Amino acid sequence: MNGSWRRRGMVGGSVLLVAGISVTAVVIVHGRHPTAHRADEPSTPPLSTATPPPTTPRPSSAPPSSTSQHATTHPALTPRSTIDSSPINSKLRALTTQVPPGGVSVAELNTATGARYSYGATGGMLTGSVVKVYILETLLLQHQDRGTQLSDQEAATARRMIEHSDNEAAETLYYAIGARAGLVAAAPRLGLTHTIPGPNPDFKGLTQTSATDCVTLLQNLLRPAPLHQYARSVVLGFMRNVESDQRWGVGSVADPGTTFANKNGWLSVEEDNPDGLGDNDLWLVNSIGIVTVHHQQVLIAVLTQHGQSFEDGIELVEELAEAITPAVVSK
Repeated sequence: MNGSWRRRGMVGGSVLLVAGISVTAVVIVHGRHPTAHRADEPSTPPLSTATPPPTTPRPSSAPPSSTSQHATTHPALTPRSTIDSSPINSKLRALTTQVPPGGVSVAELNTATGARYSYGATGGMLTGSVVKVYILETLLLQHQDRGTQLSDQEAATARRMIEHSDNEAAETLYYAIGARAGLVAAAPRLGLTHTIPGPNPDFKGLTQTSATDCVTLLQNLLRPAPLHQYARSVVLGFMRNVESDQRWGVGSVADPGTTFANKNGWLSVEEDNPDGLGDNDLWLVNSIGIVTVHHQQVLIAVLTQHGQSFEDGIELVEELAEAITPAVVSK
């Protein structure tokens, strides 16, 4: 299934603190179109123009995975401008009535108009396997510094990590980048301001983040810095080919006939674990991606935790993605 390194029965957990609530937006408009089709790429800038990633054999199957993490509080994010987003905020409050405080963080950006929106916790969200995008961007940044590209073996391992959410592959690359120290060093260069890598040795999935930082990771795949074209094309190529049973989430709002790039994460967090953290077997379910909505390219991150079940988590993530798209997308 998904990606984290320890799943139910062999899971690590976390206790979440109540993170701050922040609501920001720019240029509110309307429109929605939920669907789950894969397809062609957005237009500005077009993802399809990226150079194809290194060719490596695709594994026939991937081991199940899942993740966990620790929470902390962070200062509220500063809005670039404000609008009357009260109807959307009200809808989100209604959708998350049963979610404990600090259980939701959402953010989105329209790359054509610059319109932004965010709501919910500004930090302390468990990444689950979403951290695998962070690991891969860090690896590629290190190669970029050395003037090298991924070896065939690294490329094959990275493909398994993203497309199949393979935890063993993630483990290999995590230590290849220098483990936690590598993630810490890369964070400011990747533009992450609300992300705290998990402790060693267990581990990456305990990374804390916010939806806005996840949108920043997605932005890194579309702009010329900090990652060069080769690095961007590698990550986008894998995210556009995530296996079919992991295509739920933010892609549900994509226009029919368009291809979206996504990475999801989910985990049932045990009550107790060796890290002394726990969440009473509740679920974190996350989805981030680049989608085309009404012919406009949108970056979306929806993070949830403290959920009752995996299925409920998917439903909530997709409802939240649908609810927030009118904040930045016009028909």
